[in-house]
Amino acid sequence: MQRNIPISGMNNFRDMGGYPTYDGKTVKWGKLYRSDHIFNADEQGLEQLKSLGIHTIIDYRSKNEIEKYPNPQFDERIKTYQLDPDAHAAELAAQFSSSKDKEDENLVKKVTEQKEKGLLTGRDGIVLEQYRNFIHKEESKKAFGAMLHVVARPEAAAVVQHCRGGKDRTGFGTMLLLGILGVEREALLEDYMLTGKNRLERNAEKMEIYKTYTSDQEVLDYLYSFIDTKQDFIEASMQEIEQVYGGIEEYVKEELGVTEEEIERLKELYLE
Repeated sequence: MQRNIPISGMNNFRDMGGYPTYDGKTVKWGKLYRSDHIFNADEQGLEQLKSLGIHTIIDYRSKNEIEKYPNPQFDERIKTYQLDPDAHAAELAAQFSSSKDKEDENLVKKVTEQKEKGLLTGRDGIVLEQYRNFIHKEESKKAFGAMLHVVARPEAAAVVQHCRGGKDRTGFGTMLLLGILGVEREALLEDYMLTGKNRLERNAEKMEIYKTYTSDQEVLDYLYSFIDTKQDFIEASMQEIEQVYGGIEEYVKEELGVTEEEIERLKELYLE
C-alpha cells in the first residue's frame, strides 16, 4: 500500500494506514487520511479524491481561511466538520486574517515589528507555544475532542483531516488519533516528520516570496520556523501530555470527553 498519495495540485496527502500498535495490530489502510487543504486540488485531483471513498472531512481551518480558500465539493455524500482549534500565535493570526494577496507581506511586517520591539522568542519558541496551546486551550480541546467523537462513528470512514499545510493542526490531531489506537511512539514521530519531506519544495518557494519583502536573516529564519517540520514540535506535545496526564488515552478521556466505549470503537473500526 502507498503512504504518500499523489493528488494533483496537492502536496501532502497521505494514508495513515499500516502503522503497528503496541498490541500487535495494524492501522487499516484506506480509512484514515491526512492532508493539506483541498482547495489546491485541480480537476484531476478531485477525481482522484473521489475514488478514495471519503465520507468525512475534518477541516481545522478558521472561518477566515475557509472563506479565502474554500474546499471544492467533489462528492455530495461527504460531510464536512469545521473544527477550528484557534491556537495560532499573533504572527500567524495576522497572516491568516489578511486578504489573499497580502498574507505574506503582512506576516513579514508583523515579524519585523516583533523584532523591533524585542519580542522574538527564538526561532522555535512561537511554534512550541502553539503546540502547547493545542493541549490546554479550551477552543483546541473542543475541536480535537469533536474530531475524535466524529471519527468514532461507524459511518465516518473514510476520513480525511486537514488544515492548511497539513502540518501543525493536522499533525496534532493525527498524533492524538493514532496514539489512541495504540500506534508506537516511533511511528507517531515518523508520521509527523513525513510532512517535512513532502513540503520541501513548497517551503523553498515560500521563502523566496518572503525574501521579496525582507533581507533580514533573523526575520527570515523566524519565518522559516513557522513552515519547518521539526520532531521537537510534536515531541513537546507528547511529553507534555505524558507528564501532566500520564498518556494520550488518559488525556483524551480527562480533557476531551472521549469515552472508553469510543476508544474501543475506534480500535474496532481502524485496526486489524
